[in-house]
Amino acid sequence: MPPSSAGSEPVNDRPARGGPAIVTTLRDAGPLLDRFIAWHVAAGFARLYLVFDDPADPDAVRVASRPGVTVIVHDGALREAWTAQSVYAGLADSIDTEVMARQILNAAVVMDRARRDGCSWLLHIDIDELFWSPNQSVADHFSALEAEPFDVVTYRNLEAAPEADEIDDPMGQVTLFKVPPERLPTLPQAALRQALQASPRFRTGIFNLYSNGKSAARLDRPGLEPFGVHDFGRPQAGTARAISARHFILHYACCGFQAFLAKYRRLGRFQDRWWGRYDIAAAIGPFHLQARDVIMTGDEAAALAFYRARVAIENPAEAERLLAAGVLERIIGPARLLRG
Repeated sequence: MPPSSAGSEPVNDRPARGGPAIVTTLRDAGPLLDRFIAWHVAAGFARLYLVFDDPADPDAVRVASRPGVTVIVHDGALREAWTAQSVYAGLADSIDTEVMARQILNAAVVMDRARRDGCSWLLHIDIDELFWSPNQSVADHFSALEAEPFDVVTYRNLEAAPEADEIDDPMGQVTLFKVPPERLPTLPQAALRQALQASPRFRTGIFNLYSNGKSAARLDRPGLEPFGVHDFGRPQAGTARAISARHFILHYACCGFQAFLAKYRRLGRFQDRWWGRYDIAAAIGPFHLQARDVIMTGDEAAALAFYRARVAIENPAEAERLLAAGVLERIIGPARLLRG
């Protein structure tokens, strides 16, 4: 059966009533998509709403009948559904130039869809991310939230630190992660300072990309809408918020040199500012722009040197030093399950 459009029924069973759901916008995900689905269905999410930015993406048809999956493609029906969202007016001029504009609109559309499907919470993450709940099941976590007053819960992200150039299966191979910056002040300062000084890669910051986490919205509360791609809220009223200290997002960014190449070739010569207004380097550090620039030279040797210097941690001694200082954390649960 073909994938569903924004206005039609899902191609497979409706989700269990009251369960949490995920929305993600994706393109050319390949095998990463299978890992994403396998992990989150096994973890207990009731529904995964996969919005394919390229309507011709062959993965849309391939996964459309998977249990727990609702496929939506970027077509005329979806674009029409965007216009009914309260966030549309502020994004209309950038829909075709900013992927984040489409991500925000897709999340808004899926909020309505997930409510109709009986879902309780909606988490907005990317296809290269996993929800990590090391000490509590997903079902127990979101059930416990029902008794809390929160409209939105934010989950801090850990950024993957691949230990090799060649990685075929990021979620099944990578187990080393940078801890959220908010946890660093609690570490022994002497050990932390020594570890960071010995690793030139950290001179411009710990994370290469974003570090402000991703969020889930409670769907039975009125007035909530996406606030960018990291948050939800009410534009005209207060929002009851919490930051989880026990649940996280694992971000498998640029895991493997070929994935790094493919990502920045696909992005091309993007501007230094999001929407022409927001300075990327000021927001998340210089890595994103520097990666763009080295890839755009076409010099693969220079790109590989950049990847080794800024992304991969291939020296076991360096990894052990950073683990001991608390800058890195070894998380084996997802890889063990997905490769088992």
